[in-house]
Amino acid sequence: MMSNLPRKSDINVYGTLEEIDAVRDFYGKTREEIYQVLLTDYECLQEELAFMGSVAFTYYAPAWERLFAAFPTIDETDDVTRWTKCIITCRCFDLENETQESIAALRRMLSLCEAFYHSQACRKYYTERYMLPDLEKEQDECAKLHALLYPAS
Repeated sequence: MMSNLPRKSDINVYGTLEEIDAVRDFYGKTREEIYQVLLTDYECLQEELAFMGSVAFTYYAPAWERLFAAFPTIDETDDVTRWTKCIITCRCFDLENETQESIAALRRMLSLCEAFYHSQACRKYYTERYMLPDLEKEQDECAKLHALLYPAS
């Protein structure tokens, strides 16, 4: 795992608006600094994380992963899980340009989503708040991402 902070060129590879924003919000910041921002407003950085360069994504992904243990309510965990699926989905559109390390980070993130959606607490939450078909839809989306990240050889 990369120990040095990502360079601007690690964050902004293609010059997209999301990468330009990611340079503004991530460049020069440690994982811990990004984690502290994520704790207060994870929605503000999820799109930048989804589109930043592969090297930078690999560096910052552990800060996002920590969110799964950070929130005390199932509502917040459900939100983080949905945003995580968005990040994974966006990055899967360009898997051939991902590094092995960034694919490993995506797999770790997906396993956190899968664990949440298959937990008893989540089943109870969806039974009380939504409907079980909504939970099954979330589980199906995870299965599709799983197939992309773990292709049959």
